[in-house]
Amino acid sequence: MKTFAVIGGGAAGFFGAIVKKTFDPTVEVTLLESSNEGLSKVRISGGGRCNATHACFDPKELIKNYPRGSKELLGPFFTFGPKEMVAWFQERGLELKVEKDGRMFPVTDTSISVINILKGEAKRLGVDFQSRTRITSIEEGFIINTKGESIKADQILLATGSQPIGHKIAESFGHTIIPPVPSLFTFNVPKSPLISLSGVSIPEAEVSVLGFRRRG
Repeated sequence: MKTFAVIGGGAAGFFGAIVKKTFDPTVEVTLLESSNEGLSKVRISGGGRCNATHACFDPKELIKNYPRGSKELLGPFFTFGPKEMVAWFQERGLELKVEKDGRMFPVTDTSISVINILKGEAKRLGVDFQSRTRITSIEEGFIINTKGESIKADQILLATGSQPIGHKIAESFGHTIIPPVPSLFTFNVPKSPLISLSGVSIPEAEVSVLGFRRRG
């Protein structure tokens, strides 16, 4: 049996594993995630409601929001864009709603609805989800080395987002990595009294950090 390994259990990793198993049920699909559960960013996105997609259904307009990858994304968005994403969720019983700024959220207003569909669909199709599996390297022939074992795959999908290990693996196979730039980011304040406010969102806010000096 052919084997397909997905590195990274975020939204892209889960969806990639689901699509692969959907179009080729004979393939053994393994989804490898370093954290306990995966989909952690889906859980907190949109203030805990998960902005699943955007109501911009024209690919030529949509790519204008991706200045560093517009050319490369045009074809994929014509194949599977926001319209197809909305239909995909509808087919699985989840309706999305459009807000004033164009963002689309589940009508349930909770990211758990999206998580349940992604995890449920992966389980239904027979995707082998392995959590707490930290990848250290991938050798030629797609031998995936983890801290506990080595896994052989016929094909792999890197879905590691901004994690440096993904860039390292891609470079080891001869890919050129364009240096990333900040997009969305978080503050790491483990001892802050604001921790209880995590996930709370408000329409307009002005934030300042005492003692912060801008450099550069």
